[in-house]
Amino acid sequence: MFRVFVLALAGLPALLRAATPGELSPRANYLLNCGGCHGLNGVSNSRLVPDLKDQVGFFLNLAEGRRYVVRLPNVAFSMTTDEALTGLLNYVVFTLGGAEVPKGARPYTVREVSELRRSPLTEVSLVQTRQAMVRILIDQYHATTGLRLYGEGNYGSSQ
Repeated sequence: MFRVFVLALAGLPALLRAATPGELSPRANYLLNCGGCHGLNGVSNSRLVPDLKDQVGFFLNLAEGRRYVVRLPNVAFSMTTDEALTGLLNYVVFTLGGAEVPKGARPYTVREVSELRRSPLTEVSLVQTRQAMVRILIDQYHATTGLRLYGEGNYGSSQ
Protein backbone atom coordinates (compact mmCIF):
# COMPACT_ATOMS: atom_id res chain seq x y z
CA MET A 1 0.00 0.00 0.00
CA PHE A 2 2.79 2.42 0.93
CA ARG A 3 4.57 1.59 -2.34
CA VAL A 4 1.43 2.55 -4.35
CA PHE A 5 1.22 5.85 -2.47
CA VAL A 6 4.88 6.65 -3.19
CA LEU A 7 4.42 5.80 -6.87
CA ALA A 8 1.36 8.04 -7.06
CA LEU A 9 3.31 10.92 -5.52
CA ALA A 10 6.15 10.36 -7.98
CA GLY A 11 3.79 11.11 -10.87
CA LEU A 12 2.36 14.28 -9.28
CA PRO A 13 4.99 16.70 -10.65
CA ALA A 14 4.20 15.69 -14.24
CA LEU A 15 0.49 16.32 -13.60
CA LEU A 16 1.17 19.77 -12.19
CA ARG A 17 3.68 20.92 -14.81
CA ALA A 18 2.73 23.51 -17.40
CA ALA A 19 4.28 24.20 -20.78
CA THR A 20 6.55 26.90 -19.32
CA PRO A 21 9.03 25.80 -16.63
CA GLY A 22 8.27 27.35 -13.25
CA GLU A 23 4.63 27.99 -14.18
CA LEU A 24 1.78 25.75 -13.07
CA SER A 25 -1.05 24.75 -15.36
CA PRO A 26 -4.52 26.16 -14.60
CA ARG A 27 -5.63 22.70 -13.40
CA ALA A 28 -2.61 22.48 -11.11
CA ASN A 29 -3.39 25.92 -9.68
CA TYR A 30 -6.96 24.76 -9.12
CA LEU A 31 -5.83 21.59 -7.36
CA LEU A 32 -3.39 23.48 -5.14
CA ASN A 33 -5.58 26.50 -4.36
CA CYS A 34 -9.17 25.26 -4.59
CA GLY A 35 -9.29 21.46 -4.82
CA GLY A 36 -8.83 20.88 -1.11
CA CYS A 37 -12.26 22.35 -0.40
CA HIS A 38 -14.10 22.17 -3.74
CA GLY A 39 -12.89 18.66 -4.55
CA LEU A 40 -10.52 17.39 -7.21
CA ASN A 41 -13.20 17.57 -9.90
CA GLY A 42 -15.32 20.38 -8.49
CA VAL A 43 -17.58 18.23 -6.32
CA SER A 44 -17.49 18.68 -2.56
CA ASN A 45 -19.67 18.63 0.52
CA SER A 46 -22.28 21.06 -0.85
CA ARG A 47 -23.54 21.97 2.59
CA LEU A 48 -20.11 23.42 3.42
CA VAL A 49 -18.64 24.48 0.07
CA PRO A 50 -20.48 25.02 -3.22
CA ASP A 51 -20.03 22.41 -5.92
CA LEU A 52 -18.44 23.83 -9.06
CA LYS A 53 -18.91 20.95 -11.51
CA ASP A 54 -21.76 21.64 -13.93
CA GLN A 55 -22.88 24.60 -11.80
CA VAL A 56 -20.38 27.47 -11.75
CA GLY A 57 -20.97 28.20 -15.44
CA PHE A 58 -24.52 29.36 -14.68
CA PHE A 59 -23.14 32.46 -12.94
CA LEU A 60 -21.94 33.80 -16.30
CA ASN A 61 -25.57 34.34 -17.31
CA LEU A 62 -25.51 37.43 -15.10
CA ALA A 63 -23.00 40.29 -15.33
CA GLU A 64 -23.16 40.43 -11.53
CA GLY A 65 -22.53 36.66 -11.38
CA ARG A 66 -19.47 36.96 -13.61
CA ARG A 67 -18.03 39.63 -11.29
CA TYR A 68 -19.07 37.68 -8.18
CA VAL A 69 -16.94 34.66 -9.09
CA VAL A 70 -13.77 36.80 -9.23
CA ARG A 71 -14.64 38.97 -6.22
CA LEU A 72 -15.18 36.08 -3.79
CA PRO A 73 -12.64 36.68 -1.00
CA ASN A 74 -10.83 33.35 -1.41
CA VAL A 75 -10.47 34.10 -5.12
CA ALA A 76 -9.66 37.80 -4.92
CA PHE A 77 -7.11 37.33 -2.13
CA SER A 78 -5.44 34.36 -3.83
CA MET A 79 -1.65 34.52 -3.72
CA THR A 80 -1.48 33.70 -7.44
CA THR A 81 -0.59 36.28 -10.06
CA ASP A 82 -3.32 37.91 -12.12
CA GLU A 83 -2.26 35.76 -15.07
CA ALA A 84 -2.36 32.51 -13.10
CA LEU A 85 -5.68 33.42 -11.49
CA THR A 86 -7.17 34.20 -14.90
CA GLY A 87 -6.14 30.76 -16.16
CA LEU A 88 -7.50 29.12 -13.01
CA LEU A 89 -10.86 30.92 -13.30
CA ASN A 90 -11.21 30.03 -16.97
CA TYR A 91 -10.42 26.40 -16.10
CA VAL A 92 -13.05 26.41 -13.34
CA VAL A 93 -15.75 28.09 -15.40
CA PHE A 94 -15.21 26.54 -18.82
CA THR A 95 -13.96 23.08 -17.82
CA LEU A 96 -15.66 22.36 -14.51
CA GLY A 97 -18.65 24.52 -15.42
CA GLY A 98 -19.26 22.21 -18.35
CA ALA A 99 -22.27 22.66 -20.58
CA GLU A 100 -23.82 25.11 -18.11
CA VAL A 101 -21.68 27.98 -19.40
CA PRO A 102 -23.96 30.18 -21.52
CA LYS A 103 -23.35 30.11 -25.27
CA GLY A 104 -21.13 32.98 -26.32
CA ALA A 105 -19.66 33.51 -22.84
CA ARG A 106 -16.19 34.96 -23.17
CA PRO A 107 -13.21 33.85 -21.11
CA TYR A 108 -11.96 36.09 -18.35
CA THR A 109 -9.11 38.40 -19.36
CA VAL A 110 -6.10 39.23 -17.22
CA ARG A 111 -7.17 42.90 -17.18
CA GLU A 112 -10.70 42.03 -16.04
CA VAL A 113 -9.47 39.72 -13.26
CA SER A 114 -6.86 42.24 -12.16
CA GLU A 115 -9.49 44.97 -11.81
CA LEU A 116 -12.20 42.85 -10.18
CA ARG A 117 -9.98 41.24 -7.57
CA ARG A 118 -9.05 44.71 -6.29
CA SER A 119 -12.60 45.05 -4.92
CA PRO A 120 -13.32 41.78 -3.10
CA LEU A 121 -16.74 41.09 -1.63
CA THR A 122 -15.99 41.87 1.99
CA GLU A 123 -18.82 44.27 2.88
CA VAL A 124 -21.74 41.99 2.00
CA SER A 125 -23.16 38.71 3.17
CA LEU A 126 -21.75 36.19 0.71
CA VAL A 127 -24.56 33.74 1.43
CA GLN A 128 -27.29 36.35 0.85
CA THR A 129 -25.58 37.64 -2.30
CA ARG A 130 -25.28 34.11 -3.66
CA GLN A 131 -28.86 33.24 -2.73
CA ALA A 132 -30.22 36.26 -4.60
CA MET A 133 -28.31 35.30 -7.76
CA VAL A 134 -29.25 31.62 -7.47
CA ARG A 135 -32.94 32.54 -7.26
CA ILE A 136 -32.63 34.51 -10.51
CA LEU A 137 -30.58 31.77 -12.20
CA ILE A 138 -33.10 29.07 -11.30
CA ASP A 139 -36.21 31.14 -12.02
CA GLN A 140 -35.09 32.90 -15.20
CA TYR A 141 -32.23 30.84 -16.66
CA HIS A 142 -33.43 27.34 -15.73
CA ALA A 143 -30.31 26.62 -13.73
CA THR A 144 -30.15 23.32 -11.90
CA THR A 145 -31.77 23.30 -8.48
CA GLY A 146 -28.48 21.81 -7.25
CA LEU A 147 -27.29 25.41 -6.94
CA ARG A 148 -29.59 25.69 -3.91
CA LEU A 149 -27.79 23.00 -1.92
CA TYR A 150 -25.03 25.22 -0.52
CA GLY A 151 -25.45 26.14 3.11
CA GLU A 152 -28.22 25.32 5.49
CA GLY A 153 -31.12 26.81 3.56
CA ASN A 154 -32.90 25.72 0.43
CA TYR A 155 -33.73 28.76 -1.72
CA GLY A 156 -34.98 29.58 -5.18
CA SER A 157 -38.14 28.32 -6.81
CA SER A 158 -39.71 25.14 -5.57
CA GLN A 159 -40.29 24.04 -9.18
